[in-house]
Amino acid sequence: MKLPRISNKQWACLGGVALLTGVWIAPGPRVSPETVVKTPAAEEQQVVEPPPTAAVQSSQQPIQKYTVVAGDTLSGIAQQHGIDLDTLMAANPGISDLIHPGDQLDIVANKGVIYQVNTGDTLWDIAHTYGIRVEEIKSANSKQDDHLAVGEKLFIPGARWARAETAVARATVSRFIWPTRGEVSSPFGWRWGRLHAGVDLANDIGTHVMAARAGRVIWAGWRGGYGYTVMLDHGGGYVSLYGHLDDYFVERGQYVRAGQRIASMGNTGNSTGPHLHFEIQKDGEAVDPMGLLP
Repeated sequence: MKLPRISNKQWACLGGVALLTGVWIAPGPRVSPETVVKTPAAEEQQVVEPPPTAAVQSSQQPIQKYTVVAGDTLSGIAQQHGIDLDTLMAANPGISDLIHPGDQLDIVANKGVIYQVNTGDTLWDIAHTYGIRVEEIKSANSKQDDHLAVGEKLFIPGARWARAETAVARATVSRFIWPTRGEVSSPFGWRWGRLHAGVDLANDIGTHVMAARAGRVIWAGWRGGYGYTVMLDHGGGYVSLYGHLDDYFVERGQYVRAGQRIASMGNTGNSTGPHLHFEIQKDGEAVDPMGLLP
């Protein structure tokens, strides 16, 4: 049957709806064949997952973070990541067996230690201390240049706890150096019926305090009448103490170089004025620092 011709005016009256073979059909938007073909491809492109190589690259970072969960032990975490306990301990200076859920640990993929960059450090200094080449450190940490940022953590490949202590001993000079500038306001010796176990060096609050010898930080915090205090273990039975500090910039377990700034002079604890109380102990006994200083 021949369908009647419908004029444009009739289309408008019908609201854009055509009557075909007794069925009402609402006209849709004009869609070209090209659009119909391309649309599924475009949608597929939007949901394509990133290439798996991105995840592989991130997993190859020399230092990764691990969050301790309930039931974790240090030996178990080491085994889980395919490293030995010494490597895990060396990567987290100052860590003890008392770990708690939520603690953050540094995990390294290979044997080595983590070194935190301090003011004045250079790649040459660090490489010399650990007895390896600068290029080995740069390669292990994907560094393109020699720039170091204070606080940056570097993975030192092949180094172990024992090797780190040996490196400190190698960097240690035969004598101590003066830890700060100031006037000797009180020498070592007996006074008021008790031993003054160090020397007091007076200067302004904020005066730089340096490590008198290379060593490892064994105390950094409040220590009774000493106020804020830092203590360094230099090996060979020698320990140095820096008391009455205004502030300190090291943490327990950290290795430091001779002359590296570790604190600021202050007036905390049992103190009558701004000064540094400086002690040297040998095998647990206080000795006169003046006999070991240049």
